[in-house]
Amino acid sequence: MVSDEEWDRIRKDLRLGQRLEGRVSLVPHPGAIGFFVDLGLPIGGFVDVLLLAVEPERWPVVGTVADFEVWWADDRPQLRLKPVDRSFLRDDFDQWLLKWRPSWPDEAGQPLPGRETAEETRARIEAWVDATATPMREPAESVDFSARTEESLRAAGWWPGRQVATDVWRATLEESGHVRMHEAAERFLAEFGGLSMGSHVSFDLDAQCLASETDRFAEWGEEIGRSLFPIGELDEGRFFLAIDENSEIYLVETWVATFGPAQGALEKLVAGTPPTPVAEP
Repeated sequence: MVSDEEWDRIRKDLRLGQRLEGRVSLVPHPGAIGFFVDLGLPIGGFVDVLLLAVEPERWPVVGTVADFEVWWADDRPQLRLKPVDRSFLRDDFDQWLLKWRPSWPDEAGQPLPGRETAEETRARIEAWVDATATPMREPAESVDFSARTEESLRAAGWWPGRQVATDVWRATLEESGHVRMHEAAERFLAEFGGLSMGSHVSFDLDAQCLASETDRFAEWGEEIGRSLFPIGELDEGRFFLAIDENSEIYLVETWVATFGPAQGALEKLVAGTPPTPVAEP
């Protein structure tokens, strides 16, 4: 990872709207979060899901070489990009752009913004939240995350009202017969499934790789009297994450600990706050 000083130097040489050629390097969860782009620079690029077509088959695949415009940059050493090819963009992109960023055509050629204050970050988040409440998205219940957590979730590809298909997780994890996707798990994964977070301790809300561990979730669920359904990994697979029928999030390993109800649990996970043990061998 580049230093803050190196990132500041790189961003001084870039302009909003500047076109760069890049190669799509990673598409973690098509249709759910955005994709990463190798720009041949010390820093990489990312295209947010909010700019992209709803249909994942319209997204570029890994290895695709295309032109991108510099869209935004914040404190993270990463460029936010907009595809030049309109076939990759959401169908209502022009209307969405007018609502969220009407000044965009006039911003082209301007230097990248400097580091944001907390107030500026909050204002930008609120603008994104307001702009994404389009007819293409179902309105969500109001959830008041802290500015830090909301920014981290947004950076990973979340938006209020986000809904992704949960069929793959259901089929993969229920195949063994050890666990069943209850309503709380389906609701959580529909909104947060597929997100990969790089915070104090990284966590990944994609549990497909846990199909061989479902017996562990079933056994610990029986031990604590809860129906635990896998939802992801913590600290690069060192620990597992589960949700019970009451929307409480747990760490599962050779012991079990709780992060509490889902909203507060996400706050703790982003902040790196340890969970409270509830059962040990």
